[in-house]
Amino acid sequence: MKKIILYLIVIAAIASSCKKYEEGPLISFRSAKNRVYGDYKLEKYTVNGADSLELIYDSLVNSFYFHHSESENFDLCDIFGVRRDGKMVVMKFEWELIEKNSYLQIKVDGAIGTGPFGNRKTSEWKILRLTHIELKMKTDYNGKEYLVDLVQK
Repeated sequence: MKKIILYLIVIAAIASSCKKYEEGPLISFRSAKNRVYGDYKLEKYTVNGADSLELIYDSLVNSFYFHHSESENFDLCDIFGVRRDGKMVVMKFEWELIEKNSYLQIKVDGAIGTGPFGNRKTSEWKILRLTHIELKMKTDYNGKEYLVDLVQK
């Protein structure tokens, strides 16, 4: 009986150290890319720990749609909706998972945006949590830490 308990403790320790993302699930049967795909709402946006969700609505909106473009043969994210000033925002960026799916790299080519989502910028976001309903990630840009929490609609 003592051996069984010891084996269970060892297995639990090994399994918890194999966790891919800091806040992620221990195990998933869906690939990381398939968990990223989806239609998300921006739930949290902080800059250096300060809630900046309302500020992002001056440049962007809170709707993110991650998908694969068959015609262009790469993964895209569409950010779209109506900003606070009434202007329609349609922004696209290319994305890919890098460093063994630990980071999401985005390449912004549009003329609008803010911070790491700005024009002609490439940024790498460390994935903190990736489930079938949530994508939480952070990046450092111009000496500031940005945290984004997206939840599937």
